[in-house]
Amino acid sequence: MKKLRNLTTLYFIGFGLLAVIIVIAVISFNHIYSSTEYIFKLTQSVLTKHPNLSDSESAGLSAALTEIGSIRTKAYIFFASALLLSSIGIFLFVYIYRKNIVEPLHQINLATKKIAQGQFETLPVTGSTEIGLLAENFNSMSRALRDKIEEIENTLIREQKVVRRLNILNEFIGSLIFKLEFNDVLSTLINDSKTLIKAGFSAIALIDRHSREISHFHSSMPDKADDLHRMAGSLIKDFLNKGIPLRCSDTSKDKCFGDFTSDGLQIKNLLVVPIMIEGEMRGALLLGNKVNADEFTAEDEDTALMFTFQAAIAIDRAIFHGKVVLLARTDGLTGLNNHRTFHEILDVEIKRAKRYNRPLSLLLIDLDNFKNFNDAYGHQAGDSVLKKVAEILNKNLRSIDSAARYGGEEFTVILPETSLDDAVAIAERIRDETCQYFSTCKDDSSKVSVTVSIGASMFPDDSVDKDGLIKAADDALYMTKKMGKNKVITYQQYKAAGMK
Repeated sequence: MKKLRNLTTLYFIGFGLLAVIIVIAVISFNHIYSSTEYIFKLTQSVLTKHPNLSDSESAGLSAALTEIGSIRTKAYIFFASALLLSSIGIFLFVYIYRKNIVEPLHQINLATKKIAQGQFETLPVTGSTEIGLLAENFNSMSRALRDKIEEIENTLIREQKVVRRLNILNEFIGSLIFKLEFNDVLSTLINDSKTLIKAGFSAIALIDRHSREISHFHSSMPDKADDLHRMAGSLIKDFLNKGIPLRCSDTSKDKCFGDFTSDGLQIKNLLVVPIMIEGEMRGALLLGNKVNADEFTAEDEDTALMFTFQAAIAIDRAIFHGKVVLLARTDGLTGLNNHRTFHEILDVEIKRAKRYNRPLSLLLIDLDNFKNFNDAYGHQAGDSVLKKVAEILNKNLRSIDSAARYGGEEFTVILPETSLDDAVAIAERIRDETCQYFSTCKDDSSKVSVTVSIGASMFPDDSVDKDGLIKAADDALYMTKKMGKNKVITYQQYKAAGMK
């Protein structure tokens, strides 16, 4: 500010000097005018009072009067010139002061008001004076304020987008609260993630925690599921085991995606986010072909990470629910259906057989001499026998058949769409394989025989209701025990033998 202060001082000093010059000029002009006026009047008075002056004296006085008039004229001209020059000087001083100080300060004042109104303008910077430096600093401040306000506005916009996405995410997650079935949870997650991130397709791959291979895969494109499954397996193996998201803006230019850009998939861009359960990567969410955009953004990645965090909770809960349901429906030792589940399935299958007028067969299986085996070899060996029999049952049954541990050493097998003859054939395979495995068909008194006796009944010939069908199979089983065990007997044979 030193230059500005010196310049202002100089302006005022110059203005003061001009004022002093004008005052001196006025005083000098007044003295000159008064003196010449007095001399002029005195000379006229002499000429008037002394008319008898000689010609030479009169000529001298006339010349004096003429000289006095000339001096007065020069004085007028000098005064007028001094006054004009002083006025010009004052004007220049005022103009320069206004131009260099007043107007720039006024512009700064106006610009300050505009900043208060949200209008950020720059000022012209002239010279290296304090005013110029002030204008330059003002421009820097204006740009900084504008950039900061734009940054705040952009941050606010981003935060508003995040809040909106969080609200949407909250709605989506809320829809999962009442979903406990594993497949329902995965289907909901696929559809919700696709909508939330605005992706062309989505898929979820879950991996087995021991083998690290994909154990479950669900996709929004069932017709491309095999290709997506292959891609997911490769990505999980190559990238996602590190637990780091993968975002690719152009799969055609990324060598990692060279095998997956065929016409079959047509993936333009891709976002893959790991699904972490208890700090361990247990799967991945795949999102592809961003809608109305060339690539997925960092915001999409952040949103997907938040989504997978909630998704992991839902998946873990569904897995736990599945385990609880499995424990409630299956036998803990053999893994077969338990007594309660057997009755539920048999009810359903009888209703279906009635509706479609189809056959339904039931096998009731009992291990022969099992108590003696337990006494001879211990309960652990007995448990191994039960597990092996369950394994034999599963091996000889179709996917639509259902085996259960009925209680103790008794098992049941429900055979939908199966005639009695076919049921007997299946029962014989089970009996024979059990006999062969335990090598008890030989006459060996040193061993306790482990065989199975099987009673068979069929809907609707033997009974049209659940309890009757079970009773018929139990009666047939009773006959096998009476006939020496290790046999397959039908309820028809039981009736034919007159044991009813």
